[in-house]
Amino acid sequence: MKEKTRPRGRRRGGPAVIDLNNIATYQENNRIEAKKAAGGFPHSLWETYSAFANTIGGLILLGVEEGRDKSLRVTGVPDGPGYADIFWQTVRDPAKVSENILRPQDVALHTVEGKQILVISVPRATRRQRPVYIGDSPFTGSYRRDGEGDYHCSAEEVRAMLRDRDDAPADLAVLTGRSPGDLSQETLRQFRALMAMRQPEHPYNFLPDDQFLPKVGILGPGGGELHPTLAGLLLLGKRKALREVFPQFRMEYQEEDTGFRLATIRPGPPENVFSFYQMTARRLTAVSALLSDEPRQREELAAAMREAVLNAILHADYFSRGGLTILRRAGELLVSNGGLLRVSPDQARAGQAADPRNRGLIQLFSLVKLATGTGRGLRKIYALWARQGWQAPVLAETVQADRTDLTLPLPDREFSPAELTRQQVIEYLTDHVTAGLKGLAQGLGMPEGEVGTALAQLLEQDLVVRAGRGYRLRA
Repeated sequence: MKEKTRPRGRRRGGPAVIDLNNIATYQENNRIEAKKAAGGFPHSLWETYSAFANTIGGLILLGVEEGRDKSLRVTGVPDGPGYADIFWQTVRDPAKVSENILRPQDVALHTVEGKQILVISVPRATRRQRPVYIGDSPFTGSYRRDGEGDYHCSAEEVRAMLRDRDDAPADLAVLTGRSPGDLSQETLRQFRALMAMRQPEHPYNFLPDDQFLPKVGILGPGGGELHPTLAGLLLLGKRKALREVFPQFRMEYQEEDTGFRLATIRPGPPENVFSFYQMTARRLTAVSALLSDEPRQREELAAAMREAVLNAILHADYFSRGGLTILRRAGELLVSNGGLLRVSPDQARAGQAADPRNRGLIQLFSLVKLATGTGRGLRKIYALWARQGWQAPVLAETVQADRTDLTLPLPDREFSPAELTRQQVIEYLTDHVTAGLKGLAQGLGMPEGEVGTALAQLLEQDLVVRAGRGYRLRA
């Protein structure tokens, strides 16, 4: 085997290049594993191979050990070519390792400090390859990387990876045990009204509900009858039905600095994914209006925050325990969803995430001009933050929690909860022209008392006027 002086760069989300001539400056971490391998070929290597492949990739260094001070030290391997042969024989044996995801150049001998070491560069496996496991069962032989160590995947983690292997979108499945009565008629009315506004000439607008629902994929055939699809139930489902189909799932919007909390699936509005998005989008649009005085920047910021929420909705694993959490703190917005990315974080940031987990939801949100399925929304978010000179967003996976987090730094500007409530009322009346107290409270997912106080203040400021039994913005 030809020797090399340093490992090559990685593709597909694998480890970064390290300088083997300065190996003492490195430590074991979630992308580097050192194994002394002096007493023979280390069979624990295969757990690390599985773990790196199922996480973000990494470097396995044979003939290197970690000292007491955690720094790495070259010890050398007794038989470099022999170890390389053993590795290739094993990784190519499907009875021992489920997938060989390596190229020939990913395994190389290096001479460092006059000693041979074997460097194995393991990339992140694609979703169609995961889980990469050892032995005859993914449930007993799958590992992931967490910090400096490998851990055995839980059955839930394995099932999540197996779900992602399938190219057939899980959310297009027909739920034959559910009925059209599990869908919220109020949410359907809101969805169709928005579609009619966004696409007024679309022929589906003129269909009655019983024809519209199967046409767009909210209902599908099964056993001679129509039943909700997974995507249809997520979009329009009633709270009880959603709890029964997705018992671990939750959606929450929280504001740490104001104590505001909007929870769904559990008691409290809204009922489903569409109403959750609508309420959250209104809240964030109001936030953006208080963070910037410049109209274009305000509009771009609002659109980017809404895009971040929608991106989480479309990529979430609704069978995971993670759920959706939108947390706004002073100075940042955290958008977190259950399920790991189906591509590497680098690919997602570059706009190459057109491999969505929920294609059915994308089709439905595209009807109201909110989704495209191109995977470019995240790239636009990063571009806006760069253009404004703001601190860059952070996209990260928390493997053991099975979560994907996107943190958006926000302009540093203080405002009170009362200001935010008033602004949200203004945004709602801008969209709906008129509304009564009860309708405003329901539409915003807020207590009537809080909305009533905001209306009184807006009336006093002459920004809102009465319109019959309701309210409208002053012309």
